[in-house]
Amino acid sequence: MQIIKRNGILEEYDFGKIEAAIKKAYDSQNTEYPDLQELKDKMYSLHNTSFNVETIQNIVEDWLMQNNRNVARAYILYRAQHIEFRFIKDRSDYIEKYSNSNENAATMSEIDSNANVQNKNVATLEAELYKTTNTRLSRYRVTKKLKEMGVEHSEQYIKDLNSHIIYKHDESSAPAIKPYCVAVNLYPFLQKGTSSLDKLHTTAPKNMSSFCGQFGNLVFLLSSQFQGAVAFGEFFNVFTYYCIKEYGPNFMERTFIQVLDAGYKKKTIGDLIDQAFQGIIYTINQPAGNRSYQSPFTNVSYFDRNYWEAMFKDFVFPDGTKIDYDQVNFIQKRFMRWFNAERKKTLLTFPVETVAMLHDGKDILDKEWKDFTAEMYSEGHSFFTYISDNADSLSSCCRLRNAVKPEFSFTSGNVGVATGSKSVITLNLNRITQIAKREFDGLFGTDSKENFMSYLGSTIQDILERVYQYHAAYNELLKDLVKNGMMPVYSEGYISLKQQFLTVGINGLNEAAEFLGMQCSDNKDYEEFSRLITSTISEQNKVHTTKELRFNTEFVPAEGLGIKNYNWDRKDGFAVPDDRNCYTSYFFKPDDDSINVLEQFRMQGKRFTGTLDGGVALHCNLEDHLSKEQYLKLIDYAIHEGTSYFTFNIPNSQCDNCGFITKHSIEICPNCGSKNITLWTRIIGYLRPIKGYSKGRKIEASKRIYNKGVK
Repeated sequence: MQIIKRNGILEEYDFGKIEAAIKKAYDSQNTEYPDLQELKDKMYSLHNTSFNVETIQNIVEDWLMQNNRNVARAYILYRAQHIEFRFIKDRSDYIEKYSNSNENAATMSEIDSNANVQNKNVATLEAELYKTTNTRLSRYRVTKKLKEMGVEHSEQYIKDLNSHIIYKHDESSAPAIKPYCVAVNLYPFLQKGTSSLDKLHTTAPKNMSSFCGQFGNLVFLLSSQFQGAVAFGEFFNVFTYYCIKEYGPNFMERTFIQVLDAGYKKKTIGDLIDQAFQGIIYTINQPAGNRSYQSPFTNVSYFDRNYWEAMFKDFVFPDGTKIDYDQVNFIQKRFMRWFNAERKKTLLTFPVETVAMLHDGKDILDKEWKDFTAEMYSEGHSFFTYISDNADSLSSCCRLRNAVKPEFSFTSGNVGVATGSKSVITLNLNRITQIAKREFDGLFGTDSKENFMSYLGSTIQDILERVYQYHAAYNELLKDLVKNGMMPVYSEGYISLKQQFLTVGINGLNEAAEFLGMQCSDNKDYEEFSRLITSTISEQNKVHTTKELRFNTEFVPAEGLGIKNYNWDRKDGFAVPDDRNCYTSYFFKPDDDSINVLEQFRMQGKRFTGTLDGGVALHCNLEDHLSKEQYLKLIDYAIHEGTSYFTFNIPNSQCDNCGFITKHSIEICPNCGSKNITLWTRIIGYLRPIKGYSKGRKIEASKRIYNKGVK
């Protein structure tokens, strides 16, 4: 007979240890030591099972309560003291291990590793120490709220989490309940500056200098109230507004004119605009202490003419000012060129950029932006492209696609971009599929694939019923915080809870298909299986959506979760692929060299993703940059296949000796001849050095296939 120790290791059962602990409890009460044969027999009755230490101790406690309550109390107290001691010792040992290790911060993270953590220091260590407590606190509060809501079997929440059929994202990141990610409305900032958030009684920015300073502060203030990304769809509108205030409505024609800056030095207006870019971008790339020493995850959006007019045509600033697209477009393109050039000096991670363009089913409507997008890709810039036939949705972070409703009011400003996700719970589809198959075979034996697929759909629906309840409880906790003034980002109008989604994530889809004997390629069986999963969830999202609770589905990035699900499933005896170390985040396998670029676009297109209402991103890994003409062809192909969200991932290189940076993968520095080269590439959604990845993600990165592109 074996027991599962607290560290997960199996060990041969030894009743002598139990006997010694009970004897200590009786000795502490000066009570005669009883015959333990009955207890011993009860333990051995479980010889066909593997059970854990906690189960054993619960059995002992029950037996003692029946035999001697005073001894039972002594035993329980002794047990509680030892639990406290073990916790303190474990945390102390971890401090030593973290501090003395040569591994990076991501690898040394016990829970939710993140390559965005810059380095190891006391701030990152402190954040790691709190994660276990944060997780416990979060689960307790959600379970408590479920009970208050009258949900039957509220304790199932923790069971579902511990069984790894679901995963609650970022529950370890903060002791307080926080929403996941957001795209904010900037109108309150234009009215009051940051005073509504920091209570410093500052006024709205009056000029470009104060805008840059306050906006940097705004990013950190907002990010402190969210667990994930903060997106600014209106950033270039607002930046343009302050350009006009500072340099006049015809600033585009005056960029060459010299003026005096704050230091009474002569600089051109163009130089001062670039200087403002620099001030903002270098500020937001600084690590934030309140985010585990990560830089705040930020996103900005570029809009082509048609998309912008659909979203902002009627936008009016608080002072009655209107701007036109040509003014905004000038700033958009200038920033994009500047940021691309700046990344040859410093490989900046944020903001993640998204180009939003409208098409008519055949071509991008704004040919100028289509051309410019392809040009920037060919020049080595790294950004996302979101294409749509309607401006009713927007991708506002590394892959999340949210529906938006363009509206304008003079009291709240443009709220069309205000969206996001309050909470993400992800289904482990590989484990769910295998559990369903075992149950199905046990009930019905050998049967048709169609019948099993129906059973799998029903299984997913049953799990979703609980997930929606868990989301609703989380939403109630957020409402309580907003009601009590604990989240001014909501009470001050930057976003509303009703504008954000509750997201059902999916992970392990490829692995589930492989378990069922399918090839994860462009074939009918895999396509039908994928659509069964996504359509089942999408339909249930619609059924359960109310005015207050809006649900969507995302193929989550799973930076850490993909590795965790793989390891959990392998440890628990579920089938996992031997040729990789994590679950993938795409409809194709990024380590499959038989899948070319065009097939990747097809498999991230509407045939596979048509019912995925919350988004999925294609990260197309390429050996090197393509020509402008090739990128134009791929944009056309994306329209044809309905591939709405994509980027091209080409490793950048930085020489650790001389600092030379190139937007190509190199082994030897052409500047100094050093072989000490660091490669930068997207870990999932954002650009980071591979040496900063966790150990598991480094293995995954080494297996990626980088294609040569298309002819």
